[in-house]
Amino acid sequence: MRRFRRGMALQDREDGMSARNAQDPCWIEPFIEYQGERRGFWLRTPRPVGQTLLIARKGSAIPARWKERIVLFLDFRSTFGTGGHGTTEGCLLAMEKFIRGGERLLDVGTGTGILAIAARKLGAGPVTAVDIDRSACEEARRNLALNGITRDVIVSEGGIRSAENRYDVVVANLRTPVLVGILEDVGNRLERDGVAILSGILERELNPLLCAPGGRFLEPLEIHRIRGWMTLVVRIRRVT
Repeated sequence: MRRFRRGMALQDREDGMSARNAQDPCWIEPFIEYQGERRGFWLRTPRPVGQTLLIARKGSAIPARWKERIVLFLDFRSTFGTGGHGTTEGCLLAMEKFIRGGERLLDVGTGTGILAIAARKLGAGPVTAVDIDRSACEEARRNLALNGITRDVIVSEGGIRSAENRYDVVVANLRTPVLVGILEDVGNRLERDGVAILSGILERELNPLLCAPGGRFLEPLEIHRIRGWMTLVVRIRRVT
């Protein structure tokens, strides 16, 4: 598929993936593992992401060639967001580029808290992370503590409407039906020059998302394509 709007940068990578659904039928975001491996197994060694990030278990030996990277420590249990899936990786790549320091950031559907942790370590702050799953919020708080992050990150149980402020960056790593349903809310929470990083979009779902009622207000800036999953960086066109 190459029906992308002119002016967008397309980052293209291929590989396989596997998925299984969460037991809660009200939770639409899939519980996705890396390449069919057990969740803990794929982090048996530290994994570099992008130019500056490294995902590792606490206590892992960091190879000398990666000593200068920003390390994101995870001790995940059952929540989505280990960094091994194309959606999470796409968000991390986009955040690495668009976070320059001091941005107010909202992480919608925080899961393990990996994106909130990355945002803070990349220099964003304050950071607000929300999730409708209480256990996910607890896990995110544990991982924040594991990374020594004690301030400028708030984790709250709830959806995007529980966050009442405006933000410079909104990150939402969810499935496409959920994204379509919250596009208006995303726009309402972005500052005028803010950017939204939207992921969890299968390649075949990209054009339907852009053609959805809220999608016509999206101004795409960049797309990352990783293992068939799309991460979309957008601004919101304001109606004057």
